[in-house]
Amino acid sequence: MISNRVRFGDIEGGTVQFLPTVSTILFGKNVIEESLASEINLTGAHEILLITPNSMKSSKIVELIKSLLKDLTVNQISVSAEHVPIEALLNLITQIGEHKFDVVIALGGGSTIDLAKGLRVFNALGMRNHKEIVDFIHSPNTLDTPPCTQISIPTTLSGAEYTRSFSVTDFSNKKKLSLTESLCSSQTILYDPVATRDTPSQLWASSGVMALNHAIEVLVTSPPNMISDSLKLTSAANLLEHLPVSVGVPDSPNIDAAREFCQVASWMADHSPMRVRPRTSNPNILYGHALAYQIAAEYKVPYGLIAATTLVSCLRHYADRDRTLKNRIDQISSDLMRFQHNVSDQINEGESISLIDRVEHLIVQLSLPTRLRDVGVPKNGLDRLSFEFSNQNSHGSEPLARTLAERASQILNDAW
Repeated sequence: MISNRVRFGDIEGGTVQFLPTVSTILFGKNVIEESLASEINLTGAHEILLITPNSMKSSKIVELIKSLLKDLTVNQISVSAEHVPIEALLNLITQIGEHKFDVVIALGGGSTIDLAKGLRVFNALGMRNHKEIVDFIHSPNTLDTPPCTQISIPTTLSGAEYTRSFSVTDFSNKKKLSLTESLCSSQTILYDPVATRDTPSQLWASSGVMALNHAIEVLVTSPPNMISDSLKLTSAANLLEHLPVSVGVPDSPNIDAAREFCQVASWMADHSPMRVRPRTSNPNILYGHALAYQIAAEYKVPYGLIAATTLVSCLRHYADRDRTLKNRIDQISSDLMRFQHNVSDQINEGESISLIDRVEHLIVQLSLPTRLRDVGVPKNGLDRLSFEFSNQNSHGSEPLARTLAERASQILNDAW
């Protein structure tokens, strides 16, 4: 138990909410084979839409899903939708037309899962064109007709399966558009390492760093809280320990076990549908999360690679600019050391390895790019990214905009 290993400092009270989103999470090797058909049967569904990436359209996991659901009508559509371009969503809506499905199964990474969410929402709304979709995302109304059920089977660690939001990218305007609506979320999630065997190793590893970012950045910038700290520390500890092992050749017992640890850790990073709010408001901006939207929309860099090239710089910025956040990072570093046997055994009693050093070492160990220049972000584009970041997060305050632009510029230049 983490409570036996981690010493919490001054803990704040808060509020725990249970959102009306995900109802069931099943995890473990072969859970798809054991449970998918019964989960479908619980819905009373007869006609299924299976959405997959193009790279997985003829994979063994797709064959397995179809064999498990052989008594039902399964319609498969395979897509290419990295960052969910709004055109990809429109194309999928057009393909579906007026057809109604009982259940949508989303098999793939975050883009495929978000695409399925968007399809369900706008199908329920009867919206079919670019303007209607963009207008609704900017000024959403309550959904009168609930979307059909979604079962998500993630093949990466990006975390889209448990969120109650989805995003599309308007590349013509270089903007990320997000909609938060509880009804759009997955109802059931199946975490099965078997589903990840066709995931390219760099995609798997980088999505793991993205999951680590989800755990650490919120943990660092939030007041101590027993519930969220326990889950996020456990998430970070398991990702730091098991992610390097999980990148090996799939279909071996050690790799499957490591990937299962990572899959559960990716959920624990956010722990939705449980939401924990501290007693005091959190004024800190999550630079890593927010800058990722700008970089993805401007340069189409995958989110996992953005995390690999910016997370260390963000953590350095937090430690350098704010004594409270530096102390928080130091406490997390110490807590993680107590939590992991294999790290603690390598150092003397009372010593600690910095969280920032641990993250930096992990990214190098995974052979991922470590600089923004390595993923196609040009040096002369950093000022524009800083400006757009400050413009979107300053809420019209010029002094705040200047501060945000300065800090974003420091992070981006350090990451470049």
